[in-house]
Amino acid sequence: MRRALAVTVCLAATAHASPWTVGGEAGTEVDTNVQRVETPSEDMTVPITAFVGRFGAHVDYKSQLFGGNLAFNLSDLTRLVADAEASVENVTTLAGNARWLHALGDRPAALGLGVMAIDAIPLSDPVGARTFRTLGPDALLALQSDEDRTLSLALGLRDFRYKPDPNFDWWGPVASARLELVLWQPAAKTRSLELAGTLSFENRTFYTGLALANACAPDAPPSSEQCTGPTDIQRRDRYQRASLELTWIGRQLATLAYQITVIDSNSYGQSLARHRVTLSATTQLPWELYGTLIAILQYDQYLDGLVVRPELQQQEFTSIEDENRSSLQLRVARHISSQLAVEARAAVWRNITLRTNQPSFERELLYIGLVYGK
Repeated sequence: MRRALAVTVCLAATAHASPWTVGGEAGTEVDTNVQRVETPSEDMTVPITAFVGRFGAHVDYKSQLFGGNLAFNLSDLTRLVADAEASVENVTTLAGNARWLHALGDRPAALGLGVMAIDAIPLSDPVGARTFRTLGPDALLALQSDEDRTLSLALGLRDFRYKPDPNFDWWGPVASARLELVLWQPAAKTRSLELAGTLSFENRTFYTGLALANACAPDAPPSSEQCTGPTDIQRRDRYQRASLELTWIGRQLATLAYQITVIDSNSYGQSLARHRVTLSATTQLPWELYGTLIAILQYDQYLDGLVVRPELQQQEFTSIEDENRSSLQLRVARHISSQLAVEARAAVWRNITLRTNQPSFERELLYIGLVYGK
């Protein structure tokens, strides 16, 4: 509940005795920039406006196994573009994760294992747009002093494959920590104010590609074609992220979050500092409607100047739906039955930049569809 910002959270069906939970969605949207094109783009690609079909499904399972708690999730999200010129955007993303935690006797701690995998698969093109695959295991430790304080730690490995360009493939160790605190809650537990903090680190030590060097004259402006030169050194990145999230839960659900991501690379032009502020609010509206408003303000600092292709700096390869730019999104939904709801969404994305030579980005989206949950 702390992480959910979508209207569908407010429309979730009540829990059943069965350990299985299933859900899905289907709808259509109008997207004014289905290929996520920067303008002006290096290859002179023009943004395409097209109708898009969206289909998704997920299955969740929770049970007991070998004295511990087992939970796993499988999901699929498919996006089909009606315009043949944008067929590379026809992609389905399969994702799965499983976790098993075993309590350490009477201690407020549990040890366990986890595994995750995501695969974005092209449907109409041999490679597809922004397609990738990532997978890896984790060792898990959960500490809980009481119901109001929880610390989760994970240490593992990740193998990442970026299908359009294997030079961005990497593997290496990863680590993360998440602390959740209930700052205030009345005895009736009808409302609460909660704080969550996260730290994560990826040591992308083993890249397939080699590091690039600065090959520009001292007074030359940054350019991805003219300002980089090859080296014989293997590329290495340190990916660091920290965030704070304050959540109010009551008759309304509201969240304010700040996140900073720092990528420190030995390859010229690949280093980045990203600041991201998110404000969201969900409430019940007249006529049995639920509404969610999400505002995201993002500012990127290119530590070596804007050198690499913008789409590679903007995309974080977690979902075909993630758009790592500033945006304003409105979502409205209404129940049709206890398990079925209709949902409408409108969204606008823009680049926020102080640089005069950085390409701009514009994208608008209108969506309507059905959401099922059981």
